[in-house]
Amino acid sequence: EISKKLDAIQANSKTKEIQPVSQEINPVVSKEEIELIAKKQATIVGKYIEYTHQVQTEHHNKLLTSISGVKKQIEALPAPEKISFEPIMKLFPKQKKVIICGFEFLRTSVIIFALALLAFLLLTLNIKQMDDYRGLKSKYGEQTEYIYQMHHTEKGKDKNIN
Repeated sequence: EISKKLDAIQANSKTKEIQPVSQEINPVVSKEEIELIAKKQATIVGKYIEYTHQVQTEHHNKLLTSISGVKKQIEALPAPEKISFEPIMKLFPKQKKVIICGFEFLRTSVIIFALALLAFLLLTLNIKQMDDYRGLKSKYGEQTEYIYQMHHTEKGKDKNIN
């Protein structure tokens, strides 16, 4: 038993040697002191959690308030079906319609179609005139060549006669 106590004293002295000089050694802490420290720290943590919860709740309430305000503003905006286009339509004259063979067309569409058809016909006539011009030009060239040959043959006959 004495040896056990000696071993405990030596172990205690060795731990004291290992610890720094500035560190205080408090070998005995009562259960009440531990509970008091735990309660104090739990109270501090509880107050912190309560404070952060309160702040988060305030932010959450502010967000909900602003969201509901935005929702009310959006609901106050005129919906597309509520907007009347009649004032805008008064700016534009009403399109006149033309009935052709039982089909109803806008007058501007008929005019555009007629102009496109006219342009196509004029282009076709222009191409035909170009073909006729080329044909006449080639005939003129042939006639000129024939006259030139006739003129040469007559000169040749005149030389042979003289």
